[in-house]
Amino acid sequence: MIGWHKGTMYPQEVLDRILFATRYTRYLDKHGFLRFQIWKLYGERGLAKAPVTVWVYEGTLKIEYKAVTLSKYTVELQEDRKHLREVSNPRLADTPFRSPQLTLIDIGPHEWLLYWRTPTYAPARRKRRVPGIVQLPLFDLLSEEKVVGAEDTSRATPPRTHLHLIPKLSDGQSIEE
Repeated sequence: MIGWHKGTMYPQEVLDRILFATRYTRYLDKHGFLRFQIWKLYGERGLAKAPVTVWVYEGTLKIEYKAVTLSKYTVELQEDRKHLREVSNPRLADTPFRSPQLTLIDIGPHEWLLYWRTPTYAPARRKRRVPGIVQLPLFDLLSEEKVVGAEDTSRATPPRTHLHLIPKLSDGQSIEE
């Protein structure tokens, strides 16, 4: 301290979180899961579509909503210290955000999947073009058609159609003729 200036003392847990943690923001899906890198992790079903904060530090991944811990996971990081290699030991916290909707089958947290590794994405396949095939427009809108509420109908023309009558072939005629 310098003279009359006094500093603020913070607990070690707060300092570790500020100095050594990495923070991310994700959104929960309709079932209360979030996607983090190549993993799906459970947050809270009662907070579907809500933004949550993901903290990663010292082998722990913590999911929070407005500074309330929803769940914790033990993680193993890859050599780059940025990507998750393994996730284990899920721990759910009792929160005030539980969904009021009861589940159909009452199962405990050890009986259902709280996290899993998602399959890797395959690049999208390109659609092959078939020569000679042209897709016609669904609607043929004319720029001179009558606008709703307009009084002048003299310029309006009947809509064009791509459908045409084909004459009936007699027994002796072929399609090529």
